[in-house]
Formats: sequence, structure tokens, C-alpha cells
Amino acid sequence: MGIICEEAPSGRELHMTESEEAESGEDPVVAALTALSEVATSSGDDLISFNENLAALRNHHVRGLSWHQIISDVESPNPLPALTAIATNFARASGAFRRALAIGLRKEGMQVTEIAALFGVSRQRVSALIRPRRPGEDEQLVD
Repeated sequence: MGIICEEAPSGRELHMTESEEAESGEDPVVAALTALSEVATSSGDDLISFNENLAALRNHHVRGLSWHQIISDVESPNPLPALTAIATNFARASGAFRRALAIGLRKEGMQVTEIAALFGVSRQRVSALIRPRRPGEDEQLVD
């Protein structure tokens, strides 16, 4: 079974406050799922480029260059910033989806312990996920 999502504008906020949700009428779980899908798509593209950079680094090293020479060379690709951005963005988007889903399930009447079992975490972790957040507390994607 696949997930179908509509295109959403890039740079979308990962989280909506309850007042923003009420104003927009958009389901926050759907919004978080869409944002996660966008990050997964862009991460897939970024990972292809990242893999090409890794291959170039490997080739430089196999040809006898030291790691210091490779990383110090301004023309040599440095995969570390891309890796950090990919991992950070995916972690933030997947965390936002988990949080939105936990809140959505709780609003539908599911018990915290049931959500915890479904997510494979403690009930304390679910309680932390569903606690109200202050505006601006959520993190943004890394460029």
C-alpha cells in the first residue's frame, strides 16, 4: 500500500500550533506527513550526489592521496556538510511526523500506553511528544 501526497510549497513549517491548525483547517498529521515526504524526496536526490562525492573521495584515496590532502583540497568534495544537513532534516521531519501522529492518535481517543506500544517507546516519551509546545519551539530545516 503506497502513500499518496499532494505537492506542498517548499520551506513549509514542520509544525503547526493548535491555533494555526484551527485557522487553516489542515490536519497536522497530513501536513507533517507531507513535509516528511518532501524531505525524503529531496534527501533521495541529495543522497545520490552524496554517494557520487563519496566515490570521488574513495578514488582519490585509492590513487594514493592522504585523507588530509583530499579533505584540504578545495576542489575535492567535502561530504560532511551534506551528510549533516540530510541527517538533520530527516530527523526533524520524522520527529515532527511522530509528534503529529501521536497527538492525532491521542485526539482520536487512543491511550498514551497504546500509542507507546505502537511507537515502541515508553509512555513517558509519548507524554513528552504530545505535551503542548510554545510558539517557535520547533526547529526548522537545515539548508
